[in-house]
Amino acid sequence: MIESLAPELQLEIMRNVDIDSLYSLIRASPRFLQVFCSQKESLLTQIAFQQYHPSLANDLRKLGSASQIGPYPNEDQIQDYLLVIQKADFWQSPNAVPLESVATYRLSPIIAWFMNDYKTHTLAFLENLAHRQGFSQDSKVLHSDLSDVEYGRIQRAFVRIETFRYLFTAPPGAPFSVSRTCLAKGYFYEYTPDEVEEFVCIRDYIMRRLWGVFEDVEDDALLEETPEDPIRQLGAARTPHRWFSNNGKHYYLRYMEYMMSLGLPFLKEVILSSGLQRADLVISNSYPRDRYLSDEIMDPRLSGVSPGELPDYHDGLYDDGEGEYVGEAVNNISQGLLWANRLRIPIDYGRPQLKGLRDWGYVFWSRERLQASGVLDKE
Repeated sequence: MIESLAPELQLEIMRNVDIDSLYSLIRASPRFLQVFCSQKESLLTQIAFQQYHPSLANDLRKLGSASQIGPYPNEDQIQDYLLVIQKADFWQSPNAVPLESVATYRLSPIIAWFMNDYKTHTLAFLENLAHRQGFSQDSKVLHSDLSDVEYGRIQRAFVRIETFRYLFTAPPGAPFSVSRTCLAKGYFYEYTPDEVEEFVCIRDYIMRRLWGVFEDVEDDALLEETPEDPIRQLGAARTPHRWFSNNGKHYYLRYMEYMMSLGLPFLKEVILSSGLQRADLVISNSYPRDRYLSDEIMDPRLSGVSPGELPDYHDGLYDDGEGEYVGEAVNNISQGLLWANRLRIPIDYGRPQLKGLRDWGYVFWSRERLQASGVLDKE
């Protein structure tokens, strides 16, 4: 029995299992629990790095810290968080903000699902765009597995979306105050232009998916001819803005903003649900919310680099100022952003003129995938 194995072998077993199997072991065996407690920090840190891209260590610490504040943090708590993460010792002490937060582990499989869903939907946009424009495509490369850089960037954006919601979610029906809006803007202050754009791309993708869900709920209700239909009754119960009225769609985007504040686990449940369960999840959580993840918050003046300072696109590389070209990396400037800059496309974050680019996730993809799509040939 593994219960009788030497502690060194039990430790090695725990180093090679996923988080659910690990917790099953320590719940079932006092011996495994004892070994786990003696090596908790190293074990959980290792598992965290197995689940996430190595470049996300700081983002995971921020997520872990934000998740521990508690529900509906007030402005003072948010301000304290933003001040703490700016201090050097926040990063220098490995124990200051644990990687092993429950939120970090529970989020990993949910983000994995969203990453696959995001890739499927956005590359379909890109492929259709190329067909309409008559670009020459390499479909095999276009739909190939995510590269290391693409994986890191997309995963990072979803982690940051979830960190943001831990900080800025307000109670149902509560207004998103001016002071909270100012703090939300401060959240983006440290990010570079492409990192801000990553965030907006994910926001727009979630809204597209939710819009489809909302339309399905409305269609299900319209198929019924009687007001006694359960979905219609749910909609009629929502006040003051009734779901199936002439102006119901006017509130869709405001409802979506609130639903995004409920987190990725809730959003996945909504997207995968159907019928009355879907209607209940959607209509019961239809609270109007303004300014949460709005264009106003992602202000272009807060980015670390202004559009005019972006380096020129050159064979998918950029000049570091010393005549040496630097290749693709998660923390290097996005190839898509460089391409857009080369074409003098206005990089104005959260604004409508970039919606078409965001629909296909232009800041996430590698030069190889962009080249395969044909968009790099556009002059």
